[in-house]
Amino acid sequence: MDYQYHYSPYDRHRPSIGEYLMPYIQKYWFRAVLIFLLAHLYLSRDITIKFNMSDKNLVPAAASVLPTPAGEKEHEHVAREKESNPSLNTSSPTKKADTRQANDFYNITFILSPDYGKRKGIPASIVREKRNNCKKYVERFSKIARTEKKMYGIPASITLAQGLLESDAGGSRLSVESNNHFGIKCRSKCRGCTCRNYTDDSRYDMFRVFNSAWESYREHSKLLTSSRYKHLLNLPMTDYEGWAHGLKKAGYATDKRYAEKLIKIIEELKLYKYDR
Repeated sequence: MDYQYHYSPYDRHRPSIGEYLMPYIQKYWFRAVLIFLLAHLYLSRDITIKFNMSDKNLVPAAASVLPTPAGEKEHEHVAREKESNPSLNTSSPTKKADTRQANDFYNITFILSPDYGKRKGIPASIVREKRNNCKKYVERFSKIARTEKKMYGIPASITLAQGLLESDAGGSRLSVESNNHFGIKCRSKCRGCTCRNYTDDSRYDMFRVFNSAWESYREHSKLLTSSRYKHLLNLPMTDYEGWAHGLKKAGYATDKRYAEKLIKIIEELKLYKYDR
């Protein structure tokens, strides 16, 4: 006997799986989408991290989370890692090399302004060299300055300070080529002397040329005992400040800060000890 299935009236209304789930989908679709997106982001992040960990160019990112070995300080661990792997060096790029040289600066600058090198970022080796040039100048001419003090009554500190300032501690062209350490110009009636133009204040200025530095020092002593400056001889030998301001007032130089510069040089290099 053939078996035949008889549909009941209710069979036509039995819901499908889709119809059964539809109310839940309509009610919870937003949550489902949000969960899907979060899962997608988490999985994508996990893949990216795994990929970065295998990329040699991104080793610093991985190395930054390496544990510090027991008994080793943090900075020691980092230093060791950098030594073993140069690619871990994440410091800023090396600054451009300083190409400035000692010849780019005046010797006396670092005496007049002791902190100039630090303010301008000048290499310490240059600062030492320039200051040493000034000290060597004092060592070289201090004996002559004291001799002139005894003979003419001029403080040795003033003589040395003027020599340092006017000749840039023996480095100026005038002192090198003409042995003129004090910027001494030719007199109006210069007889038996040699002069040279260096275009100091005017193209008509002529400066004395000496056979030796000693001759320059002696001429300086004669100049300061001339009628224009001889009133300064009334000042105490140890009054270098009075001498400095007196020279400026009498017109030895046009620099408005000439006196202050002489005083600064004397005090910075302790030249006053040669006046005793």
